[in-house]
Amino acid sequence: MRLTKRRRNTRPEMDMTPMIDIVFLLIIFFMTVTQVSKLNKEQLELPKLKGTEDQKPSVLTVNVTETGEIRVSGQTLSSGEFVSLVNRELRRAGDDPNLLGIVIRADQRGASAGVNAIVAALNNLQIKRVRIAVEVPQ
Repeated sequence: MRLTKRRRNTRPEMDMTPMIDIVFLLIIFFMTVTQVSKLNKEQLELPKLKGTEDQKPSVLTVNVTETGEIRVSGQTLSSGEFVSLVNRELRRAGDDPNLLGIVIRADQRGASAGVNAIVAALNNLQIKRVRIAVEVPQ
């Protein structure tokens, strides 16, 4: 008489039928969506654009040092020079404040008065696309 049970060597099998069903459903879905999107594209002759292409927004990067100096492209500017530079960039952008973006990079050790003065000057010029750069910790 044997006291131990005989173990069966069975290997688990994976049924592929549900996976095949899902693949076929995805194929049917994508074929249907493709047909519907083709129905939305009628053969039309669209009017041609006259004039210039859309202007891409320009970005001006402003660095504010620890001591509060305003630096743009390596040059130190006073508040008045900064405002005149922004006015020139605004004219270059077609006098549209939405086409001029400003990125302010301020030293974290510096006082916020320099940044506040820059934001106030940009607000007076109706420029709304102002971003303050930060460093993302890793």
